[in-house]
Parts: sequence; C-alpha cells; structure tokens
Amino acid sequence: MEEILYAYWLSNLDGIGNKTVRTLREYAGSLEDIWNITPKELDDASLGLTQPMKNLILTSRDESAVKRSFEDMLKTGISFYHIDHPEYPPKLKYIYDPPQGIYVKGRLPDPGALSIAIVGARNCSEYGKMMAAKIASALARAGVQIISGMARGIDGIAQEAALDAGGYTCGVLGCGVDICYPEENRRIYDRLITSGCLISEYHPGVPAKSGQFPLRNRIISALSDIVTVIEARERSGSLITADQALEQGRDVYALPGRVCDALSQGCNRLIRQGAGIILSPDDLLKEIGAGFIRDDPYEDTQTKKAEAVQLSLSASCLLSDDEKRLLSVMDYTPKSVDELCTGSGLDTARIYGCLMQLSLKGLIAQKGSRYILTKQP
Repeated sequence: MEEILYAYWLSNLDGIGNKTVRTLREYAGSLEDIWNITPKELDDASLGLTQPMKNLILTSRDESAVKRSFEDMLKTGISFYHIDHPEYPPKLKYIYDPPQGIYVKGRLPDPGALSIAIVGARNCSEYGKMMAAKIASALARAGVQIISGMARGIDGIAQEAALDAGGYTCGVLGCGVDICYPEENRRIYDRLITSGCLISEYHPGVPAKSGQFPLRNRIISALSDIVTVIEARERSGSLITADQALEQGRDVYALPGRVCDALSQGCNRLIRQGAGIILSPDDLLKEIGAGFIRDDPYEDTQTKKAEAVQLSLSASCLLSDDEKRLLSVMDYTPKSVDELCTGSGLDTARIYGCLMQLSLKGLIAQKGSRYILTKQP
C-alpha cells in the first residue's frame, strides 16, 4: 500500500491517538513497519499499549477494507493529509503534539499568507458581535486569512463576516469534518467548504464531544500567525487558545472591555499580562502591517441602515424628548429598567412607555429582563 493509506489506517483507529502513533513510529521506523508489526513486538512494555489497543491494531489490518474506506471518503469531498505529506500545513507540523493526520474539506490555508485567529465567547454580547464582525471584515478585505472554530457566538460571527467580505476563512472542528456542529451554523459550514475549508484531526463520523474542543484549540493557534480574543470569561476555551498561541510563539491581541463585565475579564487579564490591545480594525492592521483596507461593505450596510432608519423616523416616527433621553444612556450592553431609570432620570412609568415605542421603531431589543440598543437613530 501507499504511505498515505498506512497513515489513514492509523488515523482511523479509535483509541490510538497522536502520542501512541508517534511512539509506534519511533519504535517501528515507518508507517509500513507499523502495519507489519508482530504481536510479540506489540507486547514490548516501552510502547505502553493496552490489550484492546493491541487487538485493534492486529485485527484492523485489512488492506482491501482500508483502500475501500479511503476511496469512499474521497468521494464525499474529504481529503486526508498525514504529517509527512507535502501539503500538510507547515505551521502545524512543528508544534508540540501535532496531529499525525488531518481531514480537510475545501482548500487549505495558503502557508505564505498572513493568518489571524479570531476567537471568543459563545454567549457573547451585542458589542462583541459587532466588533467580531467589523474586525473580521476588515482583516478579510486586507487579504488576511481568518482562522476560527466555527463555534456559536464570536467564532461563527467572525467567519461569516469574513466570507461576506469575500475573504478566506478556515474552521477547525472538534468533530469529523462531515459533521456540522453546531447545527445552527449550517450555512457557515456549507460556505466554508466552497470558499474556505474545514479541518479536523478526527476522522469522519466522530461526533462532537466536550473533551475534544480544548485539543482542537492548539490547531487554531498553530495555523495562525496572530490570535485575537474578542470576548472571554475568566476561564474559557478562548483563553486556552491564547495560552497555546503564546506557547507556540504567536502574538496575542485582545479587545478590552469594562472591568465589571464578566465577558471582558478574560481579555482584560490577557492585556494585563502583555497581550496587544485591539482599539479598532484599522489600528490592528497598521500595527501588524497587513496593508490597506478596501471599502468596508459592513460599514456601508450599517450606514445605509442608519440612513433608512433616520428617514423612517423623520417621516413617521419622530423621537420624543423622553425617547431621546432614554436612548442617550443605552448602548450595546444590556441594561435593566432600574439602570435606565438611574441613567436617564425618568420614572418607571415613562421608561416603560419609551421602551415600548422604541421597540416598535426597531431601535432597541429586549434580552430577558434587560434592554439593548440595536440601531443608532
């Protein structure tokens, strides 16, 4: 068999991970030698193999079955690259614990182009959503490749914004590349296959499991030259990605936030520890020297929306003085009625009246018992 088939065989053995494959390669000498290893050699204590692992290696060596499985995989549009394959990403090859093989749908990132990871909270704020989209859009239009995990929240928002800007983005999954997780990001998943790529070290059919996501984070940071964190709690997967980026020698940038916001605690801690500060997309691009930004379709869209809202307001729904007063203390951070009363000086009855009118005008939205600004009048 060809070397790629031996690698594919090993990568499809559930329970035989990267460390075990490396140990076997060091012991046997080549992938073909692992295929031909004897039961006696597998008993060598230095390999640290359990009996189920030995049995799996010995009983799975069916050449025709391996070839058939590989060909079936290729028919679904999935490619496989082992660590010695010439197209295996060079940025990934030399990290600690590199995947011995990766499965890919789409086009691998260009190793010669600047790549920036954008990661952050799943349950992000409106402010986080807005900044993730603006930063990803600006970077994509400057020719930067966006790397992320296609998770709900910041990851998915950033990747969709990059695609909308006509850029390239790569999603690193914690499951097989034939599985869309989370399902709510199906549209992004489908677009990545045609306009970017999906990567996983897990073979097709492997479902998403919580323990697999921290492991995939090292791949996100490895494929990137810079890692940016948009919003993160004090303990989060995004901080794991940032820590791994630092271990891999990558630069880390974080979006600052208010010290009282739980979603900003992780970012603020990174900045305190020396991470770069993201003040704006333009500022980040100037600092990393990524070139000039083309016209921003995100900004154009927002401007047109704002103009449309203003025309609508001028024509049929002019703001009252109380509504203007209330809007002046609202932003993209959810606020309670008590906070709005304190900030605006309006009583509760007037606040509720304004909230109803502003909601009907599409300027604010309710999030649970709190209210946020959705459009600037």
